Amino acid sequence: MADRKNLAPVMDDLKGEDLQAKKLMELDYEKQAAQAAAGQKENTYGVWGPIWRFMQWKDSLKGQHRFKKKTYLWLMLFTGFVGGHRYYQGRWKLGLLYTLFFWTGIPLALCITDFMEVMPIQADEEGCVVL
Repeated sequence: MADRKNLAPVMDDLKGEDLQAKKLMELDYEKQAAQAAAGQKENTYGVWGPIWRFMQWKDSLKGQHRFKKKTYLWLMLFTGFVGGHRYYQGRWKLGLLYTLFFWTGIPLALCITDFMEVMPIQADEEGCVVL
């Protein structure tokens, strides 16, 4: 069976009871893998197509930032609601958005998701992580 990690999303919310639908999904993953191997764009369906392509484009523009994990976590704890950890990471525009909208509580929620993103990453021998 094809590796599903890099394929476009399809409707996975089907229940296991419908074997024909499950077989159709498996065939769709195989088709997408064959298209990717042939250098063709994978198909995406409905509203997810443009969203999928936008997310891939956005990820291709994102630069890698290397920083000390402990310092990042401490800054996130004390200044995360105003974006201090984002300034430390070198993502000034995102830090500015955190600072401008800190009064709404949205940056605090984003800070929690940042914590969940960074916490499981293993630091290298110098204590740094790359995002």
